[in-house]
Amino acid sequence: MAKSKYTIVKSSKTGKSKKVVVAGVKKVLYRKEGSMKLYVLSKGRMMNLVKYKKMKMKGGNVEQDGGKKKRKPRKPRKTRK
Repeated sequence: MAKSKYTIVKSSKTGKSKKVVVAGVKKVLYRKEGSMKLYVLSKGRMMNLVKYKKMKMKGGNVEQDGGKKKRKPRKPRKTRK
């Protein structure tokens, strides 16, 4: 079995896992081997912490639209008489 690329970030003082609160939810921080970028586990996959925060700030439903912009409905075309 292959070794995981991600490791849990530990607090230097207490040794417990470091957590961050995003949109009222506590998330455990992970770090990739050889990198300083922070990641969180979201729906079974790792996501960059910065991108996760931005997505949550947009207010989109993570399950469906992932924070996409809302499109305005088109106006109906005018017909000639």
